[in-house]
Amino acid sequence: MSKEEHYYRIGDRVRLSELGRSRMTRSRATTGRVVGFGRSETTIRIVFDGSNYPVSIHASYLERDR
Repeated sequence: MSKEEHYYRIGDRVRLSELGRSRMTRSRATTGRVVGFGRSETTIRIVFDGSNYPVSIHASYLERDR
C-alpha cells in the first residue's frame, strides 16, 4: 500500500483501482460494497454490483468510490 493507509468499513462503496482493473480483466463490474474482511489485514471481502456472492480482494486493488 501507499504511505497513506486505507481503512475500509463494512458498507463502504469501493471501486477497482488502476492496478485492480489491470489485474482483474475478467471482471465486468468495477464497483461494489464491502461486506467483510479476510484473515489477513490486507484482504477485503466485497460484493460487486450485479453479483450475489462476495469476492476476496487485496486492499491495493481497491479505492473508495466517491
